[in-house]
Amino acid sequence: MDGETKYVALEEFLMNKTGNITLTFIEINEIIGKKLPVPSDSAVFKAGYKVEKIDFKTKSVIFSKIE
Repeated sequence: MDGETKYVALEEFLMNKTGNITLTFIEINEIIGKKLPVPSDSAVFKAGYKVEKIDFKTKSVIFSKIE
């Protein structure tokens, strides 16, 4: 699976949301069905979000809705 298709589930998940979202690494793993590397910027961007912050202390990613 290439970088574009690996995050389709994350893209679909984000498309159904509004506002900023915080997901733990574990939650993202569950959404995409495999262990994370860093989320693909293109899949996140297509869903109307950007990666605002990756917090390694809390093992979470904050996504901000692109206005």
